[in-house]
Amino acid sequence: MKVDNAGKLKTKTITHSKLTLIKQKTSSVLIKLLVRALMTLTRERRKKIITKIGKTILRFAKKTRNRAINNISKAMPELSIKEATQLAFDAYGNCAFGLAESFWLSQVEPDIFCDEETLQILQSGTGACIATMHIGCYEAVPLAVAKFAKPSVTLTNIPDFLEDAIDFYSDVNITAINKNSANAFSELLTRAGNNAYISLHCDLYANQTEVSFFGQKTKAPAGVALLAKMTKNPLLLAYAVYQDDGQVQVFFETLKDERSDEQMSEPKNEQSVEQVMAKIYQRFEKIIRQYPSQWYWSYNRWKN
Repeated sequence: MKVDNAGKLKTKTITHSKLTLIKQKTSSVLIKLLVRALMTLTRERRKKIITKIGKTILRFAKKTRNRAINNISKAMPELSIKEATQLAFDAYGNCAFGLAESFWLSQVEPDIFCDEETLQILQSGTGACIATMHIGCYEAVPLAVAKFAKPSVTLTNIPDFLEDAIDFYSDVNITAINKNSANAFSELLTRAGNNAYISLHCDLYANQTEVSFFGQKTKAPAGVALLAKMTKNPLLLAYAVYQDDGQVQVFFETLKDERSDEQMSEPKNEQSVEQVMAKIYQRFEKIIRQYPSQWYWSYNRWKN
């Protein structure tokens, strides 16, 4: 029997797909077993183990490690290479735990802080767009939102083979939308128009709007500002950090109007998306300088 090249290619493609599916299912099962095993431990013990694993991974991930050290040196040139390296390892370990806690959000009870104006927005039921960042406990902001308002919506980057992990979000009344979905933004827009409280991580590199970050020009995602502009919903900023005792604290705030007294007497013009994102990044920088060992430094944030 003669088999042509097209037949061989099809057979190879099917075999490759089956192998990929097997690997994905195996990874999913292993991760679920690991999560279950970790949840039998105390939270303090989990943190020690995961932090150590995170630091070990960074030790062998040369490209990721060098990028983190380079980013830290760019942002804080006053640090020596030794200090920047130590900060990179501390931050990677802390962020590993902050990410892992997404799998047991039902056990996270954050302390929540905000002023009266922000509290009224969170309790009004009219929705808001919330700019957050990869610092401390990654999903503590939408978790805190869910305690004030419904629905609490966020984007997630969970791989397809771990879709069951979205249950960890729904268990605490968070709606998680896969950011890799082709209609992710349109779904966010629909939900924002239906009075949802949408929390989006905005400290990644994205070729959408130019900002200044630690004194250097870079590009940032503008989705949160665009959503607020299109829906006329309030725009808030929030972040979650760990205290020395391991307790999570979540802070909500509104962006301050930095106009002069003379400018304040004039009618306020609507700010552009670029201006809004610039203010958000100015605030991000101050927060990171306050908690440098809790922010994820390894993203390629300053691309040429």
